[in-house]
Amino acid sequence: MLIHTFSNREALRIAVEIEKKGERFYRMAQKVVSGEAADLLEAMGKQEKLHAARFQQMLDAVSEEDEETAQEFDDETNAYLSMIASEVVFPGGVLASMMNHRLETARDAILMAIGSEKDSILFYMQMLLETNDAEYKSVFSSIIAEEKRHLRELNDLMETVR
Repeated sequence: MLIHTFSNREALRIAVEIEKKGERFYRMAQKVVSGEAADLLEAMGKQEKLHAARFQQMLDAVSEEDEETAQEFDDETNAYLSMIASEVVFPGGVLASMMNHRLETARDAILMAIGSEKDSILFYMQMLLETNDAEYKSVFSSIIAEEKRHLRELNDLMETVR
């Protein structure tokens, strides 16, 4: 596995991709559900799109000069984040496989969405733990709270699907 060196800026770049893929997944998942489930997945997709836009704005605001002096993470953290990023973002990762997998039932879609939300939470939790920047901490905290809410909603939805 290739280990990338992460900083707040690099983590934001990955976060933008995670959220974009999440939005695409929810749009795809809507095709196999109906009614309230479709409405919930549509709302989640819209929230993922908003997250991506928020992260992109932060990324655009970080100048290259700031990045040169930015905090870099330790080797263990870099390895962990590389593993998560490779599974979630980079070609051949788990999400890429899921996106190519045919979703045939609402249960398939919800189970995949649950897995994706869990991976996202892991990534953002690690970012929250590693960053020293108060603005990043605040943003990652709010995103974690939203992703946890998504997870609860998906779990509730799973109980209604056979």
